[in-house]
Amino acid sequence: MFIPASAMRRVRLVAALTLFLTLMGFGRQAFAVADPPAPRFTMSVDRTTVAPGQAANVTVTFTNRESGPVNFLYATVTPDFFVPAGSGVAPYAFTGCTAASWCGPNQFGFSYNLTAPQAPVAPGESRTVTVSFRFAPDADCAWVTKVGFYLSYVYYEYDQGIHDSLPPIAATSSLVTLVCPAVP
Repeated sequence: MFIPASAMRRVRLVAALTLFLTLMGFGRQAFAVADPPAPRFTMSVDRTTVAPGQAANVTVTFTNRESGPVNFLYATVTPDFFVPAGSGVAPYAFTGCTAASWCGPNQFGFSYNLTAPQAPVAPGESRTVTVSFRFAPDADCAWVTKVGFYLSYVYYEYDQGIHDSLPPIAATSSLVTLVCPAVP
C-alpha cells in the first residue's frame, strides 16, 4: 500500500511534537491518573474510650462534591452495637448537637439537618456537625464493649438535583469503645 509523502510528513511531525511535549512535561497531565474525589461524609469521635456515664462527641463533616450549592441536607447518625433481646433499654443517649439548624433523636439514632443560615453549602465547601453521645451510668459492660457510628440515611438537595441515600454509609464509620470499671 502506497502512503503519500505529505501524509508521512504529517505523521512524523505529530509524533515528534508529541515526544517533545511529553519530554518537556506538558504531556504528563494528559496521562496522569486523577485523584479520587474526597468522600461526601467523614466521621470521627473525640474519644476512643468511654466509661459508663461518660460522653463522647461524634463529628460528621459533609463536603459538597456537586456542581451547584447544596441548599438542604438531612442525615441520621446511627450507633451500631448488639442489644440483647428483652433488655428494652438502650444503654446510651444522644444528648444534642452543635452547628446544625435542627437535630433530635429518632427511632434509628440521631438526625440533623442543615438549612438557613447554615445552607447553602457551595461546591467544594464543607460543613461539620458535632453530635453528643453518652453511655448510661448503669450501662451493662458485659455486652456493650464497642459502638460504631454510621450514617443510616442521607437526603440532600442541590442546584437542580436531589441525592437520596437509604443504604447505610458504613465506609465513614467511627468507633467508640465502652470501658467498664474493674470488678472488685
